[in-house]
Amino acid sequence: MANVFSSENFKSLFGSFLKSFRRFPLTLLCSLVATVCVILVAKDEAHSKVLEKIAATFGLFLPLFFSAEIFEERKQTPRFLILGLSVLAILAFYFLGFPEVVDIFNNKSFLIRFGVLVVVFHLLVSVAPYIFTKNLSGFWQYNKTLFINILTAFLYSFTLSAGLVLAVSGVQNLFEIKVTDDWFVYIWFGVNGFFNTLIFTSKLPTLEQIDSETSYPVGLKYFTQYVLLPLVAIFLTILLAYEGKIILAWSLPKGWVSIMVLASAIFGILAFLLIYPLKNLNKWIQSYNKAYYWILIPLVGLMLVAIYVRISQYGLTEPRYFVAMLAVWLLGIAIYFSFSKVDNIKIIPLSLLLLGLVGIFAPYNAFQSSRTNQIGRMEEALVKNKLLKAGKIIVPNNFTLDSMNQDRLYAALEYLAESHPEKLKDYLTEKQFDELTAEKNDFQRAQIIYKLTNLPQKKSFDVNKYFSVKRPSFYDLNKADFLIDSKEYREENQIIKIEEDSLEWKLEKNILTIIIGGKEKVNFDVSKLKNENSTELGIESTTFEKESSKYSLKLLIESGNSNNGILENLQWKLFLTKK
Repeated sequence: MANVFSSENFKSLFGSFLKSFRRFPLTLLCSLVATVCVILVAKDEAHSKVLEKIAATFGLFLPLFFSAEIFEERKQTPRFLILGLSVLAILAFYFLGFPEVVDIFNNKSFLIRFGVLVVVFHLLVSVAPYIFTKNLSGFWQYNKTLFINILTAFLYSFTLSAGLVLAVSGVQNLFEIKVTDDWFVYIWFGVNGFFNTLIFTSKLPTLEQIDSETSYPVGLKYFTQYVLLPLVAIFLTILLAYEGKIILAWSLPKGWVSIMVLASAIFGILAFLLIYPLKNLNKWIQSYNKAYYWILIPLVGLMLVAIYVRISQYGLTEPRYFVAMLAVWLLGIAIYFSFSKVDNIKIIPLSLLLLGLVGIFAPYNAFQSSRTNQIGRMEEALVKNKLLKAGKIIVPNNFTLDSMNQDRLYAALEYLAESHPEKLKDYLTEKQFDELTAEKNDFQRAQIIYKLTNLPQKKSFDVNKYFSVKRPSFYDLNKADFLIDSKEYREENQIIKIEEDSLEWKLEKNILTIIIGGKEKVNFDVSKLKNENSTELGIESTTFEKESSKYSLKLLIESGNSNNGILENLQWKLFLTKK
């Protein structure tokens, strides 16, 4: 035990951390800023939205700075150039790439762009030091090291944070020492944020050491052979059987087939990459590498048909754009590895990285292409059904649409109202447009567009709203004798015993009925809450009072939701005062 806490061990530990700071200063600074901002956001509900923006920016660009610093170790370009470009990129994204601060997490287009950049920057990490280096063995060893370091850092940081949280809880309870909840936030996010990054970078060998590495972990072979490959076989069997079914039935494939093909591709390509160094040492691995991609080609064709049908029916959206791009990419990868004698595995992350950049920055990117496609489909349907007059959408009363035109028009309107409401400005009156843009929830915008335009609601039309009160620090009991909390009673008509009385409750047509003694009914009309859609309601707006022969009743609705105007899942507290 003494050896564990020896000065030599501490010197070695801090030495590796200090070396990591010298080697990856911008990466660790980025992680530190992101971690501090996340902690400030987590500990303070009334935090500034600017903190969310800073945390999101630095969290996103952390892998980019790591890529820049690990790339610079090759000494192929001046250090100031690569790091300077990275700093310019983060500044440009912070000042130009964000929507309004208040809309960061309510802007679907931004979230898609953000998610794609997260994937792109992590793919860049996997290829950065080998972009201009023809060393496939070193490339594989580098990514193996990254993979093991990620798992190691996660294990260390999760175990340490969980242990420290438990230790603080123990001190708090055993010694009755008051510890604020902020300490749990500091520990959890601090260790799993900044210290996780520090552990990851401190355990990364130099590129010279990685290039000369030739070892192959036996565990990877067993993991691939006994976990990944059986999963690949299961997915391929299901997909091949489904392909045979649709050929025999001569029917179009379902959209779900895209998910299955992508899952099969992820497991299959991962298995191919993990056993790549053994491909010349084992015949079954060589056979798998070739057979898998030949089998994948017709399945990707099935996926292309499925996404084409979906786009034809409902138009192009950003998710469908990227799924279509992934299908084309998979087809290219399958063809390349089916015929190539080189098997350059760098092509996989590098091509996927470039594909992501094309999808968000190219002239015909996902966002521009989707907008153009949906506006064209909407205008075509409006003109065909004579609903466009003087450039505005005018729908006569009792107007009906056939199913094909309804799918085309409604899908376009929902998409534009949800993701690009500004594109509907020319088609709506000023009052309609103001009402549409006043709604900050993108899903709700996609629903109220029908009401604004007087279009008939489709059969599957659902308007869901959720509300809750801003929790008070205390409840005014006002001399109440009994308190009943609905959370303790999950089912309606459950009998609650109150001394010699019984109490039941039920919710029908937005009327909450309390039945006392099996006979007397007290009805609370809570219908005014059906249109609420906020998590900051004042407690006075959800409080109702009634009288019965024996009690004064005070009902406080704490939360609930409405589905097409019908209240559901109400959580409430009922205060009973004897008369």
